[in-house]
Formats: sequence, structure tokens, C-alpha cells
Amino acid sequence: MVEPLTSSATIEFAPVGGKVAVLRLIGRCSHQNSAYLTKAADLCQAQSGPCVFVLDLERCEHMDSTFLGVLAGLAQRQSAQGLGKMIAVNASARLLKILTQLGLNHLMEIREQMPSPAADQEIIVDESSRVSLSRVEQIVHMIQAHEKLVEVDSRNEVEFRDVLKCLSDSLARATAQSEADRQR
Repeated sequence: MVEPLTSSATIEFAPVGGKVAVLRLIGRCSHQNSAYLTKAADLCQAQSGPCVFVLDLERCEHMDSTFLGVLAGLAQRQSAQGLGKMIAVNASARLLKILTQLGLNHLMEIREQMPSPAADQEIIVDESSRVSLSRVEQIVHMIQAHEKLVEVDSRNEVEFRDVLKCLSDSLARATAQSEADRQR
């Protein structure tokens, strides 16, 4: 169940029986690796069908707002599939505070410990399943993640207004650069 996806964080994942999959987040989870989280969730669901995600946060050092927005989107997707709330376990006091401040605690059931079933199957993420994004795609991904946080709790709009403005400006520049590169 181990597969490093970036140098700054590892996302381990596997179905554990029934309609449950564990996503273990290790290290610093950020905009640099948030697309891998989506890929891991998609691979689990492709193999097992719609499933309840259990996030093991015991070794997660940090999550930035982009990563948190992706988590919110996955939690909403799970709920829309009629599977209830995403489960987060082993969160540090710091992560618990961040999840609560941004309103993700309303989308997740937060528990102290991991449910007990052992992993019965391993999923290996190989080079062919790596996520590669262009600069424009990465910026769009980050904008969508922050918009998801605003959707989760409207109070987040004030916190992320400047971030969204900066990202929108970056998107305009990256789109113009991409277009100029194509014309060469």
C-alpha cells in the first residue's frame, strides 16, 4: 500500500473491503501534489466502485488551502454518491483546527482512530498513472480548489479573495504565454 507520489508528500491508498478505501496522507500536502489525491481516489473508485474514504492523517504534517479544497470536493462527491461523510482519523490538533476553521468538519466525520479492517488489496500507482498538469491546468486546479472552500463556508471568501485574485491574474498571464508559445 505504499507509493510515493512527490518528494514532499506521500499518498498511500488501498481499498480495505466492502465500499471503504483508506487514503493515508504523509508529509506536506499541498498544491504540488493535490492532483495526486484526486488520482488516488479515482483509482480506488475505478477498482471498487463508489466508496467511503477514510483519511489517515497521523503522519500528515501540513495541508495547504489547495489540498484542503480538493479534500472538500472529494467529500462532497462521496456525499453526493449517497455514501455519507468522509472519515478523517488521527488528525493532529493543528490539522483539526485548520479543518474546523475552513468548515471541512461539516463534510467529514472526524474520529480519533482508524477503523479496524485490514487492507485486503493493494493498489500500485505506476508511472502511467502519474498526473501531469500544464501551468494553465495547475492554476485552474488551484482556483477550483479555493472556490470549493468558499462554497463549503462563505466565511472563507474573505480569507481567499486575494488568493483567488492572484490566481486569476496568474491564469491570464499563463494563458497568454501559452497562446504565444503555440503561435511560435
